[in-house]
Amino acid sequence: MSGAAAMLAEARKDLGMSGRPNQITRDYASRNGDEFLRAPWCDQGITHWARQSGNAAAVLPRGDRAYTVWHAEDGQRLGRWYAGTAANIRAHARPGAVIFFDWGGTNNVGAIDHVGLIEVNLQDGRVQTIEANTGDAVKRRVRGPEVIAGFWNPDYQEEDDMTADALYNAAWEQDRMPVPYGSDTNKEWKPRSVLVDHGVKLRQILAAVEAQNATIKALADALAQRDQAVDVDALVGRIRTEIERVTVRLDVPE
Repeated sequence: MSGAAAMLAEARKDLGMSGRPNQITRDYASRNGDEFLRAPWCDQGITHWARQSGNAAAVLPRGDRAYTVWHAEDGQRLGRWYAGTAANIRAHARPGAVIFFDWGGTNNVGAIDHVGLIEVNLQDGRVQTIEANTGDAVKRRVRGPEVIAGFWNPDYQEEDDMTADALYNAAWEQDRMPVPYGSDTNKEWKPRSVLVDHGVKLRQILAAVEAQNATIKALADALAQRDQAVDVDALVGRIRTEIERVTVRLDVPE
């Protein structure tokens, strides 16, 4: 299996790995020299996950990468590069995208310091990532445009036949990511549970609105039956006007 879902699955397997040399640096060094055993390994991680998931052709068009600037330039050469603006992130950042960071806050490719893999686009200009060599470990992070230099979406072949919903579900496959919010392994963020919880709340709100509309119509019909001269449409309009004057506070969990 290859594609974005497979790439993310490989990255998740290494969550919690720390220190060096490690499985990732040993794999990279076996092909590129022992100097990489203890070298910075963020892009070695991307290389490892791409090769292990069958995505080397899409993610590594010019072969193994350990130097982030060259890897960003690979995306530029392919015409797939997006600068790290909030608008670009919201519109174009997909699960499985290779994302690059400049701690100095520029979008200058030559200033890139670090790289990761997008796991979730949070749709507010931020993304959740999986990154190697962050605190000398593989961890999830949430990053915003203030440190994102840019990103590019590899040409994952499976995505041609996948809908957006299918890719989202594959990216969040539960048996591959058993990290319930509040557990020891997921104390800091809960993007999927946030979406699910808010979706449930939204459906509750919509159901309440539909019930309210039905109540208004039933009340208007009942009054009309008592007095055939009643203008039902006008009465419904008056009821709605009165309701709109009432401020309702909806508590949506964070």
